[in-house]
Amino acid sequence: MSFLLRFANCSKEQYRPHWQALLNRTLRIQNMSIANKVLLPIQSPLLIAKRFRGKINIQKPKKPHFERQLLIDFSKPIYGIPKYKMPDALLCDRGEKTRRKNIDNPFERILANECLNWFNTSKMVVFVHLNSISMEDKTPIFATLAKNNMHLRRYGKKIVSMATKGTRYEAVNHLFTSHQEIIFGQPENAAKMFQILKKTPQMVIMAGIIQDRLMSKNELLEFSQMANIDAARSQLCAVLDSAGSCLVRQLNQSQHTFVGYLEKHVELQNNASKESQKSPSEPESSP
Repeated sequence: MSFLLRFANCSKEQYRPHWQALLNRTLRIQNMSIANKVLLPIQSPLLIAKRFRGKINIQKPKKPHFERQLLIDFSKPIYGIPKYKMPDALLCDRGEKTRRKNIDNPFERILANECLNWFNTSKMVVFVHLNSISMEDKTPIFATLAKNNMHLRRYGKKIVSMATKGTRYEAVNHLFTSHQEIIFGQPENAAKMFQILKKTPQMVIMAGIIQDRLMSKNELLEFSQMANIDAARSQLCAVLDSAGSCLVRQLNQSQHTFVGYLEKHVELQNNASKESQKSPSEPESSP
């Protein structure tokens, strides 16, 4: 460093600017090295993006190097002989078809018992076909149904067949082809269920069971539009009361009419007797 300073001062005038620039660059590098020692060093990335000026030939790509070609050849899959090239003797299974063995899965039995318990404890069971829907849209529907005492469950065909086999719910197996959504609840929440599912067109109601009766979607809609059970009972009591009062009125009408006739007859007889008593007393008082 001292040599550069001394040489920059002693050199000729024409070389002095070059030596001054070299001196400044050396001082800047020295300052950067001091700053790196004091502060944390900046790590430069190992990969640098580079843009190719020419176009890559996709139809005739460049051959890979030896190591990459070796990896490609080593990882190349090996397929067997296709069936259409095999002789008939090898394709013959001699009538012995390989069947999959049914494995007893304890977890499936637990799910089947849970599903059957939901069927037995719920008076309203609605089968829903679920189209493509994200979990972000499905979670609010699940929470809203749970707040209104309705539970959304998802069971597969095998689980439902295991749960309903030999029970009165065995007919619902025809509604299942794969996993299906089921809503368990009470009949008084049917109208609220239709209001909730109206906001989600991805969930389509297929059928339902209400009080051990299988109903279609239209029948479920009619059931949800019916009045409350207490109002229906009050209307039935009013109809029965009106019928009874009408019957009593019709039975008592002839009796009231007969009593009225008798009272009128008695009144006429009393008037006639009074007139007869007055008529003989009038000639005696005249002289």
